[in-house]
Amino acid sequence: MRILDRLRNLYSGWWVLFGVTLLGVMSGGILYHGAAVFFNPIRRDLNLSSANTSLIFTLSRAQSSLAAPLYGWLVDRLGPRPLIVIGTIVASVGLVTITLIDNYILFLLAYVLLVSVPSQFGFGPTLMAAANGWFVRRKAIAMTILLTGIAAGGAIFLYPLGLGVATKGWRSTLIYSAIFVLASGLLCSRLVRSPPDQVDEIEQFTPTAPDTPSGSDASYDFSLSEALRKGVFWILLAASTLRISAETGLSIHIIPIMVWQGAEEEFAAGLVAIFFLLSIPFRFSLGMAGHRLSFQPLIAMGMFAGVAGCALLIFSDSVSSLYPFVVLLAVYEGAVVLQWIAIGNYFGRRNYGAITGIMRAFDAVGSLFAPLYAGWMFDRTDSYVPALGAFAAAFAIAALLYTISRRPHRNETALDSGGVRY
Repeated sequence: MRILDRLRNLYSGWWVLFGVTLLGVMSGGILYHGAAVFFNPIRRDLNLSSANTSLIFTLSRAQSSLAAPLYGWLVDRLGPRPLIVIGTIVASVGLVTITLIDNYILFLLAYVLLVSVPSQFGFGPTLMAAANGWFVRRKAIAMTILLTGIAAGGAIFLYPLGLGVATKGWRSTLIYSAIFVLASGLLCSRLVRSPPDQVDEIEQFTPTAPDTPSGSDASYDFSLSEALRKGVFWILLAASTLRISAETGLSIHIIPIMVWQGAEEEFAAGLVAIFFLLSIPFRFSLGMAGHRLSFQPLIAMGMFAGVAGCALLIFSDSVSSLYPFVVLLAVYEGAVVLQWIAIGNYFGRRNYGAITGIMRAFDAVGSLFAPLYAGWMFDRTDSYVPALGAFAAAFAIAALLYTISRRPHRNETALDSGGVRY
């Protein structure tokens, strides 16, 4: 009875976080990270080049970035649950639909409009906005749990998806995936609620963390126009654009890159699953560290791990190099959580969806061209070396930009020169 009483009296935000984390596991594993498993099978079945196959997944990422301001505005105004329900239903129908298509153009349009669009406005940014809205002093912990769940989805689902493709084919695997997405999405959406309007309703149920900023800046929510006038917004936007460009290129081509290094496709899918498994403790530990320490050196470390991983594959052509590569990439993936925590801490909770939506809109440029560049160069040179070099440079520049970012204040007109602690 005592346990039941504690569960009944538990702060509602933790139940919401539980729901969005489960949705993050599902969507991260099947709708986002799972795309890498289907790259080569779709390329072979539809008789496509690497560049044309890249375009399918590239346009899906690009549209999500271009439409992110709209998605952010919708979640800020309507709340997360309606978007999750609609996204779940449409994405499930879309997964089944693309299994019925053999024409390249029709496949591309169906994938982008019926799978990618609902996946983005129903999950990803919507889940982050939901978690961010329920927490102030425990924001770092909440966002770390959610983003760790998204990484866990890759660890849980990628290898079974790879086995399904190898034994049942990619079309049957997508149909089973659609059924799972529909059932789990509708069930978990019942746990998700819109956050309360007043910050005080959160503060009184949330323990005070000693490292949380005090004063008016701790609870102040920047409007979108105020955020756009802060120099740190544009620094973070530039860093995010470079980082996500390299990340998108790597994530779409990660299994083809491993095959290029000499690995079998099924083995490569297993390595990618191990990568996501390793990223879980890195995301959790770095996210918790971000609750206590300045985020800049931590996220810079993650970016340079990405640089090292790309360099390793450039200068080595053996399957054995893939083992340290997935470890380095897991360190990078663990550090990603810090960017989204920092944005929430820098600009508040009420307009988080719109602010991150603007940032994601700029990500479209890199998300469009980085995977296409990788596929085009591979078709021309039969090598991923030029693409890996470009990705390493993007990670390095992003690291430098993150390092110089500083927390904005309500009454400032320029960047704060002090350190950032949160």
